[in-house]
Amino acid sequence: MTQIIPKGEWAGFLDDLTKKRFEWLTRIEVFGDDIGSQVLADGLSLTGVTFEERHGKSVIRIIVGNDRGRHQTHNINDPAAISYFGEKEKPSGIVEIKETDGTKTLVHIIQPMPLVINYSGGEESAASG
Repeated sequence: MTQIIPKGEWAGFLDDLTKKRFEWLTRIEVFGDDIGSQVLADGLSLTGVTFEERHGKSVIRIIVGNDRGRHQTHNINDPAAISYFGEKEKPSGIVEIKETDGTKTLVHIIQPMPLVINYSGGEESAASG
């Protein structure tokens, strides 16, 4: 399912996305005529996505990683459109942000695997899945 987010709802959508998907893993890709296809981040946790509009200029900031050394901020200047690709039944999805120059940024949001604690006969063991 594709959901096009109206510009008047960008700030609320991105704030809600940040709250619901905080610390989920991400993959950020950028596609542009002048830069080709590039992976900016892979496997860093979502810290926040914000939209600001000041003095007629717009910027979206994507912040991933933590303050333990691995973090990035990617600024998207002059965004033109935001779409969300995902299924209602599944929380993972992709945010696509288009800039006025045609550059696209894809933010893949990946649901973390649950941690299962097994307890058997006085021993604990952790397993993913």
